[in-house]
Order: sequence, then C-alpha cells, then structure tokens
Amino acid sequence: MMATARLDVGLYLNLFRVQVPTDPMLFLGADRGLYPDLRPLRNGLAQCGKRVWVYAEGDEVYGYGEDCDLLRSKGFSETNVTLPDRPRLTSRMILEGFIDRVKQERYTPLERKGRCEVFNWTEYQSTSDGNVRLYRGFDLRSLFLKNRETDELAFGLIVDVTYTLQDQSNKPLNAHDIRERFGSKTFSEVRQIQGDLLPTGRINTEVARQRLLDHILPFVRRFPDFRLHCDITVSLHHEPTRIILGGEGR
Repeated sequence: MMATARLDVGLYLNLFRVQVPTDPMLFLGADRGLYPDLRPLRNGLAQCGKRVWVYAEGDEVYGYGEDCDLLRSKGFSETNVTLPDRPRLTSRMILEGFIDRVKQERYTPLERKGRCEVFNWTEYQSTSDGNVRLYRGFDLRSLFLKNRETDELAFGLIVDVTYTLQDQSNKPLNAHDIRERFGSKTFSEVRQIQGDLLPTGRINTEVARQRLLDHILPFVRRFPDFRLHCDITVSLHHEPTRIILGGEGR
C-alpha cells in the first residue's frame, strides 16, 4: 500500500498537540468532600439524558456542559478555571471532545479507563478464506507535558492503531482461536493485513512508521479542530511530535 502522507526523515511519536486557550473560563465547582465517589453523581446525570459532565481534580469537582446548570441544585457554584492550571481536567475534556467529534464520522467508542478505542464497524478487511474479519480502529489517549525550558504545559492526543478480530458470525477472535479453527496460513494472513508481517513472511520492522503514514496521519488530518464540552473550539496539530536527539556537550 502506498503511503497517503509524507514525513521528513526522523523519529516521531504518535502525539499530536492540541492548542487550548489560556483565558479564564466559567465552570461550576463543588468541594470534593461532597462527592468522594463520583459514580453515583455521574450515573444520576446520565439517567437524566442531559449533556453535563463532572470531573475531579485536587480538592474540587468541576461541572461543565451545556446542561450543567442543573448542578447548581447539587452543591455546585460558579468558579473560574484557567485550563492550563487544571491539566488533568483539561486532558479529560480533550479526550471527551475528540470522541464526540469522531462519533460524527460513524466511529463507535469503546471506553477504557483513561483512554478510548474507536471503530467504524462498517469498514473491515477479510482474509482470503473469508473466515476472519479485521476491524482497524484507533486507540486514543490524552496527556500533558511540561516544557522544561519555559515551565509551560503542552496538551496532546496520542493516536495508535488497534485491531479487533471477528469471525463470520461477529464473534470475537484471538490468535489462539484463529490458529485452532482456521490454521496457521490464515493466522499469517491476519498478521500481514495488520502489517506485522511482510508478504514474504518476515517480520516488518517498519510497521510503526507505516501505520503512522498510512493510517494515523490521514485519520488525524480529518479533524482540524473540535469542540470541548465547555463550549470552546480547540485546534489539533496535524504533524506528529518529532523527537530530537541530542548529546552531552564536551
């Protein structure tokens, strides 16, 4: 497969910077002591069918979303938040906002703790014998890093390729299942489709770079910006983070 994007020679991370505003913004906040466990509150809000989210950072619980006013009756009051000063809250909102955006493009999220996998279940590849379907998705995580020279925080999304395998009846498969049910030839073909093996059967040492070029960059470049649940739009940089190697001077 020909690459759909090009990068200069170098080492790259699958990390894409998200530019967030630095102006104070209005949130609702409550003392964490009122909600040591957020699950009952979140479950209650979900049952209401409203667009409101809560997240705890430090000794404060923050509420946001277009329907967050209903939190006023639950001990929340107005508070100003500067997003870079609440990095865990900001990282969480980046992941939530990006998930909402890709859902508009027919991706279904499978949330894990601190991360999310998204798949478009209408798109898959099959092995030549038709026994295995491969669904390629993306594993999403958000994080923040500190610039050691300026002490400023930078926010970003990590985007990795992930696969899930199913048989013709849409039942999940793993490597052992494929070998046992369909044989080693089908299993090798699965690994070739995933890019782990070359057609010659040898290990593909360039698989990470190929996935970045062929799949991750085209996916990320479909989304130049997206909205956070605090009703602001943030921009997503389309170039991955480049690693600069340096040595100790003499």
